[in-house]
Amino acid sequence: MATIHLIGGEKGCVGKSVVARLLPQYLIDNEKPFTGFDTAPSHGELDVPRNVVVN
Repeated sequence: MATIHLIGGEKGCVGKSVVARLLPQYLIDNEKPFTGFDTAPSHGELDVPRNVVVN
């Protein structure tokens, strides 16, 4: 079964950016396939193109 992780919210300084960066890195390090979407309108957390597919 596929799992969807949504990271968001209005409150600042609660660790959203940290989780948004660590989760994909964890999946990459453990060679787990994933698709990442960064929907931040001004600046994104993913340091790769907007839609990322790692398989």
